Amino acid sequence: MIYPNTKKAFWSAIITIVLILSVIILKSLTNSELIGFNFYSVVSGILILLIFFLTLAGFVFALRTKNEPKTKAKTIALVLNAVLMALLVVSVINIGIELFNYYKSR
Repeated sequence: MIYPNTKKAFWSAIITIVLILSVIILKSLTNSELIGFNFYSVVSGILILLIFFLTLAGFVFALRTKNEPKTKAKTIALVLNAVLMALLVVSVINIGIELFNYYKSR
């Protein structure tokens, strides 16, 4: 039996990974000029926002599983959401550093 928070955390992590792969595929299609840059910009922006919010939600659901019994799904959900959250934090820090360097050089 999969508990509600475990199920939500697990599926949030899976959907986030699928969305990340979709952005990568879209980028490669744009580089090979099979799709236009404008289409890529709009769609990737929407996908990245979804990735951001699903990562946050999945991490919260993963933290809420502390009272649920240990299962493989719970362990997988915790690990995937922790890795995705770490990637999100690193990305936000990287964007902040880039913005700081940009405004510092002006």
